[in-house]
Amino acid sequence: MAAATVATVGLAFTGAVSAGANTTAVESDTTPDTVIIDGREFGPEDGLEVVVEQFEVETGAGTVGEVFDTPLEPGTITPFATWGSSYATSTETLQLKYTGRAKAAANVYNGKRIIQVCFWYTRGTQVVASKICSNASSDSGWRAGVEKSKSVWDSLVPNAPKTIFNISTARIDPNIH
Repeated sequence: MAAATVATVGLAFTGAVSAGANTTAVESDTTPDTVIIDGREFGPEDGLEVVVEQFEVETGAGTVGEVFDTPLEPGTITPFATWGSSYATSTETLQLKYTGRAKAAANVYNGKRIIQVCFWYTRGTQVVASKICSNASSDSGWRAGVEKSKSVWDSLVPNAPKTIFNISTARIDPNIH
């Protein structure tokens, strides 16, 4: 997978860029202070962190994005088999056409429960496919959300800005029910 630009937002905005990553700016409007899931608002008091990552998509590059696996130790019993892994990926479906997919599985990843996974596509400063989100369900215990998908065409203009696959994940304290 391609390198990504990563920014983590908790109570304060901090940016961390992974090795070899793009330096595309992460816009502040993509990092909310609160997230609403099933009519319930989650914020800093719930340990909310919103992590934003960006991946360049290119013809012939294959799939880019992130799968947020919860590694299980041998003998571990998973309480809800439906949790699985949260993910946001973009795959070239036709030459110059990309399909993004996202799912919030309510799994715990790096010590935080993933309750929302969103994605959108940008090219330069333009949004070419608006944000779409998968939300985990919290109405009767945490359950995986449905997979969301959207397709976008790449530009045919020579020397056009690169198409960027943007991901945001909302993560909370895993003990919040």
